[in-house]
Amino acid sequence: MHLPICLVERSAESPQLPKTGPSIRLARFSRPRALPEHLVALLRGVKKPWSRLLPFDDPCVDHCLGGGLALGQLHEIGAAGIDAETGALPAAFVTALLARIEPDRPVFWIAPAEDLHPPGLLTYGLDPNRLVLVRPGKDVATLASMEVVLREGVAAAVVGEVGCLDRTASRRLQLACQRHGSTGFVLRRWLHGHRTTDRETSVAVTRWHLTPVPSEKDGKDPGLPRWHVALTHARGGRPGEWIMEASDDATHPLRVVTELADYAAEPQRLRLAG
Repeated sequence: MHLPICLVERSAESPQLPKTGPSIRLARFSRPRALPEHLVALLRGVKKPWSRLLPFDDPCVDHCLGGGLALGQLHEIGAAGIDAETGALPAAFVTALLARIEPDRPVFWIAPAEDLHPPGLLTYGLDPNRLVLVRPGKDVATLASMEVVLREGVAAAVVGEVGCLDRTASRRLQLACQRHGSTGFVLRRWLHGHRTTDRETSVAVTRWHLTPVPSEKDGKDPGLPRWHVALTHARGGRPGEWIMEASDDATHPLRVVTELADYAAEPQRLRLAG
């Protein structure tokens, strides 16, 4: 057993100490007191932000995300081509996720355009009665409205459709998500095709990029909606690409049809090739 010791320097006022070198004295330390029962119960009830995950129930996707999509965090979803203007692909993808996030709490959808058709969200499992629609004027007002709602902490999730998202604005949204527990989704949408290039990347925990792919059912078109889903950034995880399909199963509204890329293996392949 190791006993704690402390060094005591020799001094003239301490005749009992030896005249050469320091002496060793055993020190007694009292054991820490146990926490009161009410504090123990309180700590047991605290959920760490990073322990709240929404799994995709697919080992490939969940491995890239570190177990699942982190709730109480900010996520960014974008698309290419005409879908970057209409926002249809990001809206469908996020709706399939929202259907499984705290179904007893409301979802705020904040967007300047008045083209969201709530009954159509039933296709992806989301009850339109959960929706609270907010119609701001511009991107700045959308971001401000998102922050206000996130800080209230009453929503299961807050969705905002914006074109421009600078680093400062994304940091404010991320802090609001972390401190108050609501999940934030920024759908990158450029109304009327007026697209500009971002000077800085956002601080979103994950960033996704979607493109449409042909859908099939029993070898015939059309089938259930399918997307090429690219996870371009995952904090604490790694990127990946898949073909995903909107499922008609309410408990699993998204399923992976094909895994396209495993970026973790790329450096190994490059070393072997060199």
